[in-house]
Amino acid sequence: MAMGITKMTRSEWKYGRRPVALAVLALLSSQAPSVTAAEWHFTPRLDLRETYSDNVNLAPSGSEQSSFVTEVMPGFTLNGIGRRSRFTASYQARSVNYSNNNFGSNLQHYLAATGNAQLVEDLLFIDGSANVSNISTSPFGPQALDSTYATSNRTEVRSYTISPYLSKRYGSLAQGELRYTHQGLSADTVGFSNYNSDRLNLNVSSGEAFRVLGWNVAASRQQSRYSNLDSVASDYLNGTLRYRITDQFRLTGSAGYERYTYQSVGESPQGASWSVGFIWQPSLRTNLEASAGRRFYGTAYMLNGTHRSRHTTWNVSYNEDITTTQEQLANPGTVSTTAFLNQAFLANIPDPVARGQAVDAFIRATGLPAYLSTGATGLSNRFFLQKRLQASVALTSGKSTAVLTAFDVLRRPQTDVGNNTGLLINNGGLLLSDQSRQKGVSGLWSLRVAPLTTMNLNAQYYRTSSLLTNRTDDNTLLTLGVSRRLSPRVNGTVEVRRYQGSSNQGAFDFRENAISAILSMQL
Repeated sequence: MAMGITKMTRSEWKYGRRPVALAVLALLSSQAPSVTAAEWHFTPRLDLRETYSDNVNLAPSGSEQSSFVTEVMPGFTLNGIGRRSRFTASYQARSVNYSNNNFGSNLQHYLAATGNAQLVEDLLFIDGSANVSNISTSPFGPQALDSTYATSNRTEVRSYTISPYLSKRYGSLAQGELRYTHQGLSADTVGFSNYNSDRLNLNVSSGEAFRVLGWNVAASRQQSRYSNLDSVASDYLNGTLRYRITDQFRLTGSAGYERYTYQSVGESPQGASWSVGFIWQPSLRTNLEASAGRRFYGTAYMLNGTHRSRHTTWNVSYNEDITTTQEQLANPGTVSTTAFLNQAFLANIPDPVARGQAVDAFIRATGLPAYLSTGATGLSNRFFLQKRLQASVALTSGKSTAVLTAFDVLRRPQTDVGNNTGLLINNGGLLLSDQSRQKGVSGLWSLRVAPLTTMNLNAQYYRTSSLLTNRTDDNTLLTLGVSRRLSPRVNGTVEVRRYQGSSNQGAFDFRENAISAILSMQL
């Protein structure tokens, strides 16, 4: 599937690439109050990869096609830290070329940019982000787990967020925040609705004067617009009380109301909500929060826990929400790999700049995704109830780092299947993920076997089940690589890969073996 520059429609211009570019400029502009004092680090890079695959199109047995794959991947990282601002961006373009003429070539883009600035001291702030990625269109069948695969099950997704907000502390009595957020998202897949949203949030919480009984009031209003679907509004109001039993333990209770305007296939999407729970924080390194209650769709639960020791970092969470694929892609609810590793490397690298550089280098060397425990959710235009349980742990020592993640995601549709008519017509009867369950686990072990040599072992397994068709697919990916620093700015890597997929509908079974040689240069 070609990913090069194509002629844009009016809708793509409105919802897609132009806002992404503007978001990046907005992030850069947000540095203006302190640009003269900012410290900038720009690092251009070039990666070259040559791969031989015995089944580059991930076809069933008997239909495999082999190919050499040549990738030229220029990119850069940009980091800026000022007195009142911070900006980071990483971009890479991947030109993928096949020796097998049946597959041609394609161009893939990857961007992750975030920035924040304090425009008026202790009052006005702005956050922003822009992202471009390539994801699987459907969670069933061969997945786009690597840029080399010649599969049509891939689409480029572009998103951006701009969020100015007012934040004010009123002595020890209270603190408040009023935030406006504008988001946009588009993808290359025909029939998938582009998305724009505007959201206004108000949050007021008690200050230190309320030591025994704390409180919080939150309200929001959101208007979401889709390129070929009706707009949807949502409202939310919630009040929370926190009662301190000890300095480490508090009881919580909340009550509120929420409303959506989409046309539901079940219960009316509005009603009162409530929950009870607790917060336990025995130290600055450990925090656990849990609650149980009820929302308009039924019983609801929440769990969020973190723990950090000198050599380990733990994270576990469970959440339920009414959402869409568009919102999930614009607001990944999973754990940021960068943020997670920042905590894991904190004990050994206290300097934030050096730690950020180490985290970026580690992610690039090991091929970790931007977010842990993401799975492959696929594309859909329907609202759905999503329930996600995930856990991650990182273990670090003098010579090795290990990262283990696991997840379990259940999705149930809330709106009519007719919203996906365009996706079904234009994508060959694409098997969608509206009513599905996905479970998975992934692990990475990186070992420094010599001062200049590192071995990386990466494994992924996940199972996707359709709750409508009884289809179940299993995907297993295993890679083993050895990297060596050839000079202060050049790394060389040799990597072998095994990818295997199976389905209880056997016609979709496949197997692939590949070997790659990679040269990474910091220019």
